[in-house]
Amino acid sequence: MSNATASKIPESPTKLFNKDFVLLWLGQIVSSMGNSFQYIALMWWILNKFPAAQSGVIMGWMFAFNMIPVAALGPFAGVFVDRISRKAIVVLSDALRGILILWMAYLTYTNQLTVLWIYTISALMGTGAAFFRPSLQSTIPNIVPDKHLTRANSLYQTGMQFTQIIGPAIGGVLVGFFGTFFVFALNGTSFIISAFTEIFINFRQTFKKSEKVKSFFFDLKAGLKFVYAQKLIFWTMVIVSVINFAFAPIDILIAKQVKDIYNLGALELGYVVSAFAVGMMVGSALLSILPEFKKKHNIIIISMLISGLFFAIMGLAPTLIFFLIIAFLIGFNISIADVLFMVVLQRIVPDEKRGRVFSVVTTAATVLQPLSLAVIGAISAMMNNVMIFLVLGLMLVISSSLMYFVPGMREI
Repeated sequence: MSNATASKIPESPTKLFNKDFVLLWLGQIVSSMGNSFQYIALMWWILNKFPAAQSGVIMGWMFAFNMIPVAALGPFAGVFVDRISRKAIVVLSDALRGILILWMAYLTYTNQLTVLWIYTISALMGTGAAFFRPSLQSTIPNIVPDKHLTRANSLYQTGMQFTQIIGPAIGGVLVGFFGTFFVFALNGTSFIISAFTEIFINFRQTFKKSEKVKSFFFDLKAGLKFVYAQKLIFWTMVIVSVINFAFAPIDILIAKQVKDIYNLGALELGYVVSAFAVGMMVGSALLSILPEFKKKHNIIIISMLISGLFFAIMGLAPTLIFFLIIAFLIGFNISIADVLFMVVLQRIVPDEKRGRVFSVVTTAATVLQPLSLAVIGAISAMMNNVMIFLVLGLMLVISSSLMYFVPGMREI
């Protein structure tokens, strides 16, 4: 550490449901609920504003612009997360994103919302997320006892997915009755509320105080070296980047499936999004009540394989009911793999490196997603959903199978 000084981490909490975890959990539930409203409103606005040949492309670029900053800024954001107050990052990220969404609401109200504004706001929202996500992921191990870490991550995931269950369905109703302006304004307000609750959280952070500008790049290099040296993290990160390439365009595909294949509306689109969330919530809730698995690798890999198989056949679902069942099963298996691997990462990465490591992992996980969204968004205008789901599903199955060969995977 040379001349750098490190702060002592405050005494660890002894209870799972302590003030800090509860405030963080509830604040994110509020903002996640608002986001789920906007998710439906914005997709439906695009689907009805533009013809089918253009809507998929526009949605693809919208999601791509949201992810590009996460991929581009991730490693740099991680250094800041480890060097300065994570609390300040989390509060400011939520507050600024709330202001951006309220601005979108104003543009909608004045009929000035354009595709260019959507892309711009999506990119700025992604910039906030690039700093917010590693801050949050790095904080959870500090505000709950280690013995409850799996349960804490499971409960956090359960809360988020609960909002995705009722949020899209409610969002579809709100769009129908009150319009997109109201939904955008509601989401912007939810982010402001979340930022306010986060002010009262003790983040219990261990961090180094900067002494020289050049040490920023030293820390960046140290984070990259740590990831490369940990072969379990490095090779899993590479495989997950391919897996996320395949999963990235799912929002575009389900929107087109509901509108163009089943000829249904925003409410039914909300049902499908909710079905994914129900599956993820059930999977997370199951992990929160079961004893912790000593060996996690088989469950992680099998869960991803099952997700890939169901993804491959999703386009063949003859009715909305079958589509909803498959969506539930995919969500269930994804949540189990996500929660268990997050617990592994949180335990093997020391607190003072978590921001950098989680940012590098997030960057790798998202770096191919903008390309996927742009490419599949364009292909979706020319190719039917059945073939796209099949190809991407097979990609998921092959990638998940390769995880068995990752060094150290069978030891977790």
